[in-house]
Amino acid sequence: MKKYINIKVLSFLLLLLSSCEEEILDKDPLDRYSEELVWSDINLADSYLNTAYRNMSSGFNTNLNLAGVSDHTFFIHIYGTDVYVQGNITPSNMGPFDHSRFRFLNWQLFDNIQIINTFLANIDEVVENSEGSEREAVQQRADIMKGEALFLRAFSYTQMARTFGGLPILTEPFGIDDDYLSIPRGSFEETVDFIVQDCDAAAALLLPKDEMEMGRATKGAALALKSRILLFAASDLTADGTAENEYVGYENPDRTALWTAAKNAAKAVMDMGTYTLADFGAPDKEAVAYNYYDFFRQKDLSNSEVIWGKMFVADVGERHRTNLWQGPNGLGNYGSNNPTQGLVDTYQMEDGSSFSDHFTVDENGYYQNISGKYQNENIYYYREPRFYGSILYDSAVWQPRFPDLVDRDPLGIYDRRTRITIKDGNVTSDLVGIDTRQGPVQSWNGGYTGYVTKKMMDHEVIGKDQYNENAWIWLRYAEIIMNYAEASLALGETQEAATYINMIRNRAGMPDFTGDIEQALRYEREIEFTFENIRWFDIRRWKILEETLVDAKGIEIIETTNLDEGTVNTTWRRLTVQDRNVEEKMYWIPIPSDEMNKAPQLVQNPGY
Repeated sequence: MKKYINIKVLSFLLLLLSSCEEEILDKDPLDRYSEELVWSDINLADSYLNTAYRNMSSGFNTNLNLAGVSDHTFFIHIYGTDVYVQGNITPSNMGPFDHSRFRFLNWQLFDNIQIINTFLANIDEVVENSEGSEREAVQQRADIMKGEALFLRAFSYTQMARTFGGLPILTEPFGIDDDYLSIPRGSFEETVDFIVQDCDAAAALLLPKDEMEMGRATKGAALALKSRILLFAASDLTADGTAENEYVGYENPDRTALWTAAKNAAKAVMDMGTYTLADFGAPDKEAVAYNYYDFFRQKDLSNSEVIWGKMFVADVGERHRTNLWQGPNGLGNYGSNNPTQGLVDTYQMEDGSSFSDHFTVDENGYYQNISGKYQNENIYYYREPRFYGSILYDSAVWQPRFPDLVDRDPLGIYDRRTRITIKDGNVTSDLVGIDTRQGPVQSWNGGYTGYVTKKMMDHEVIGKDQYNENAWIWLRYAEIIMNYAEASLALGETQEAATYINMIRNRAGMPDFTGDIEQALRYEREIEFTFENIRWFDIRRWKILEETLVDAKGIEIIETTNLDEGTVNTTWRRLTVQDRNVEEKMYWIPIPSDEMNKAPQLVQNPGY
């Protein structure tokens, strides 16, 4: 029986729809190509490979973002995030981890691996079916496409390995009659080795960034991915010698060898000389704040810090509406990801000191200024630049209001405070903020914590009316720098680690760190990569879920104008907005029960 591959596109096929109805039954499907045709044409093979690129999705397409299962945000529309953060995840109740919005890391990526393996199994046929002078060019292009496929397979495995642990190692496409029960679950070590092999093979075939079409895999992307997985593999979660079984860690880890491999992998990217850190305008802190935010508004991947990502256009193909999903409800948006007060309080002051050195919280939750340097009661003043580039907080300037609200908010600020007016001893006015859950616009989309994300939004996009075009950055050079610093620190090379930690800090307009170097490194990863789908992996691999995934907190701001006394007083009060509970099993996500039923030979993760 002739097999067909589904490749939707090619507008010329629409012309064939005008054929007579009785002839349609005699024709091949018009939205598909036979396998023979696909593997006889390099362009059709390339279209097939593009399916694997599309299936990688992006952090935008999840809408809720992995931050929603970390300590960084509270996702107000839930999508099962409560199932995870409250410790109720099971193989039959996976929360967000079997949701289509999390398809960039869940078990569904095996569908993409099937596509990639089908491509790898057949791409050589394209060369064999080419003739004459075209053959050499087809061979060169096919080799590069092999590299792309190997990278995409490694990326898929990396996403799942850091989520589930060891995985079935699939190098060939499955057929209908193949025995699925014969495929065992690979150990964590075997899975990491497989990913590294694919990364090395991909790097050997791929070209540098400036020689590849933008958005496609490159040599640097393959090496950067290798750095990412080896850093994860060397970390405490999988390599401190306490893993419960071979599927969630090394049985006999050689930490020195693992950290050395991680350091060398990062160094290989650095030694390419292709990538540099973007200039944010330091030491001008105001410039840094804007340029850090603006970095994530890029419409393409040309910046020398970007290693690999995904681009979008507003009016065709796969699109995203980050402004709509993340923007303030007072502008008609959904306000989905609410940064927690814990994250806000983590941001240092502009001089590098801790926020807690200047503010305390009393027994009733009210913030009290104890600073001898920063005297203003407003907890948002004098913070480090990346805070202003990442978080929309009360009174931060954002976008113009709708015509009927302009008089109330002529500056277009993010408005989260309640304003009370007292006259003759009575409350004469009690005006809630426009962007609250009691506000005049879509109150049901109002956030709970008092914040929404600014980073990765675009102030020039009207969320309720327009699509975003900013690119999703999967891999960037700052991560490589921090990977190198962490591996160096683990190997006892403290000064080397400090040099690269301060490189990231100084670029962000911050002074060299003081105090404990491990805490400095973890601070930089937390703040530099906020909302980039890195934090959840970090708090797991560092084994600090218990201390970080605490109850989500928010802020209540009340401004009281007392006309009798001629005073204006503002209070900031910390509130709990979501109870959370950590269980040890949450360090790994279970294999879905449906998958275990299909393949009972697989070993389930500990605690499930």
